This record gives sequence, C-alpha cells and structure tokens, in this order.
Amino acid sequence: MKIGWVAPLAALVLLLLNCASALGADTGKQVNVLLANETIPLTSRAVTVGGFLDELSIAPGGIGEVDPPLDSQLLDGMQVKLQGVTVSRGTTERTVPVGVHFSECYRHGPEECVVADPGQEGIISTTYTIFSASGQEIGRRAHDEVIQEMRPKQVVCFIPLSEDEDGPTIEQILTERAAPGSWNVAPDHYKRTLTMNSTAYEPGPRSCGRSANGRTANGTKAGYGVVAVDPHFIPLGTRLFIEGYGYAVAADTGGAIDGNDIDLCFQTVSECMQWGRKKVKVYVLY
Repeated sequence: MKIGWVAPLAALVLLLLNCASALGADTGKQVNVLLANETIPLTSRAVTVGGFLDELSIAPGGIGEVDPPLDSQLLDGMQVKLQGVTVSRGTTERTVPVGVHFSECYRHGPEECVVADPGQEGIISTTYTIFSASGQEIGRRAHDEVIQEMRPKQVVCFIPLSEDEDGPTIEQILTERAAPGSWNVAPDHYKRTLTMNSTAYEPGPRSCGRSANGRTANGTKAGYGVVAVDPHFIPLGTRLFIEGYGYAVAADTGGAIDGNDIDLCFQTVSECMQWGRKKVKVYVLY
C-alpha cells in the first residue's frame, strides 16, 4: 500500500516544481549589472549570461572581461560585471502625423466642408538605457514608452436640405451613420421637442449581454444613428434629432428604458462612458 502512494506523490511534487519554475520564468530574473560608472538592476528571461548580453544588444567582442563567463547559467539575483562599459539614459520621440476623418451632416444651409477639429499629432516617447565602451554605443534597452494618442482632423461636409424638408430620411440616417459631434445642427422643421433622460450603450456584450448580436429590437444594425426608446412613448421608426448626438432613428428598446428615457448607441464603451447620463433636448420630426 505504501509503495502505491510513492509514484503519484512524486509526480505531484514534480508537477508543482515545474509550475513554480514556469511562474518564475514568467516574472523574469533580477540581475544586478556592475558597470564602470554605476550598478543597475535589470530583468532578464535569458538562460545564460551570453543570452543576457544578447537581450541588451551587446556584442561580447566589443567589451572587456565579462564575469561570470558567457556560458554561465543566469540565475535570479546574480551579479554580472561588464568591464569597461558605462551606462547613460536617453529619450527618443517619434511623431504620428495627423490623419483626416471626413463625415457628412445634413442641415438647412449651403453645401460646404468645414474643419470641426484641427486634430493633434501623436507623440511616442521611448526611454532607453544606453551602454557604451570607449565612447561608442554598444547596446541599448528600451524601457518606458509614453504615448500621446493622435487626434484626427475632423472635416464635416454639410449636405443641404431643401426648405420643405424636415431632415434626412430613415434610409439616409442609417446609411450615413454620422458620428456624434457639436457640428450637428438642429433642424428648422420639427413636430415637437422633448427633454429626455439620456444614457449610452454600445452593441457589444458589455452593454447588451452575452447574447448580443449587433442588432436592435427591430433588426436594424446597431451603431451611430440608432437609439433605444420606450415604444409606448416614442414609436419605433420615429426620426429624431438629439442635441449633441445628431439625427437618429428610434429602432431599439430596453428593459431599463421607460417613458421619458432614451438610450443612445455608440461604437465603443469609452464613448459611452464619456457621454454618461444627462438630460438632452430631443426634436421629434414629422
């Protein structure tokens, strides 16, 4: 009986040791590097000292003595001395050019394109640890990368509505899928206005649950230009204009939408968070 327990127990111990080893490999080894001007701590996933130098892009032929030797196993907490090597720090910046995003918007007025937002270049800043010998760079390691996101230039092309039109048709709204923005101008003709409690959602599982399929209650593809309403308060298929959002079609419902509530569809969770909850003026079109 006792012999029967030995093999399974040994296998379990070996499995635990392997798991612990794998976890240790995931976190990397801490290595203290002794240089001519200072000692710096670095993290490595290399197996040998030579592999560690490869991670730093340092060719052993360009430096003096390496202690321990290159074929030594690299261990956690090890001290590696690089004779004649100094270290410095530097930062490089790379700009990301401004892209241009065109959108269309209906309004009563002339046909024209205007710059709604000039945009902003993106900047990628990377900090490096630079290794030198005899005044020449022999290797470097990139560290922190700070990214300032590029904001695209927004160009809005206004499509004129004739004097007798109260706004775009349902087909035009759902074809255009205009992104919300301050450039969306309220219509001149409308049936009535409402002040409603607005929220925001996106067509993914975070807002709509695991069964989300990207379609609304009446089968319309969710996204910009679609809003959820209480159909007893605003019938499905009604064209609307929401201040700060733009033209939309009442094409969805929701269990939390009741009476004077309206839920505006966006593309991403971050856009929903930015919109939040607020009262909005809603124009009901003829």
